[in-house]
Amino acid sequence: MTQRLLLRDDREARTELLLRLLYSKSSADLVADALKDPSGKVCETTLSVLATVDFHALSVERAARLRNLNRHLQRTCPPLWECLDKETITPLVDAYADSDAFWQSAGRTLFENFCLFAHEAVAERSRLLADVFHLFGLVSRFSAPELIAPPEDVCACTTGIPGEGMDLTKAAFSPWDDGGLVPPDVPGALQAESFPSAWRLVDDRGRLPRSLEPDALGEPGAYQIVVAAFPGRKVSAAALPL
Repeated sequence: MTQRLLLRDDREARTELLLRLLYSKSSADLVADALKDPSGKVCETTLSVLATVDFHALSVERAARLRNLNRHLQRTCPPLWECLDKETITPLVDAYADSDAFWQSAGRTLFENFCLFAHEAVAERSRLLADVFHLFGLVSRFSAPELIAPPEDVCACTTGIPGEGMDLTKAAFSPWDDGGLVPPDVPGALQAESFPSAWRLVDDRGRLPRSLEPDALGEPGAYQIVVAAFPGRKVSAAALPL
């Protein structure tokens, strides 16, 4: 995407490119390389704009924004930071900000978007971690304000967090894989989703895991993890044996 933005000659592309530089190290590296050898890689107007960028100051600003992003996500869902250590989460937050997923609205909230990215990023090396992000992502999805969409094309320069406004026509279609399971009928629920897991993850009181220790995860086995949304932005979770 960054390379395509370099070739476009319009204000919107240059604005998006500069915003990407504030969060993405790989985009900044690509732009720095293009400035060293701009032949055919950058349109002239964009080249003149990028020539004014102080890349050292940019790296300082980017580090500050990544810290703010990390804090924002942590404030959104403190239990995830209790469940996982910062050595696990921080590299995923940095990788998320460095990816195209950061600029796309796949879920209903920024935190759900992060969980979608993290779920895919860790799936091959740890099914447990992937299931944890799946669970917390669904909880965030169902905690979003009902029937209220934010303004379209939310800009990082005003909110501090980039991303597009939620498309309510798309929000009904979940980006999460249900593993072929049909969620049970939950009385009073507005919506419910589920997925299979080899870990219980949710205790008898519906509490989310606070660590990856065996005592916190419950007995291993085959479970259907169910997350349901209720009026008033209330969310409940349960683990049903399969």
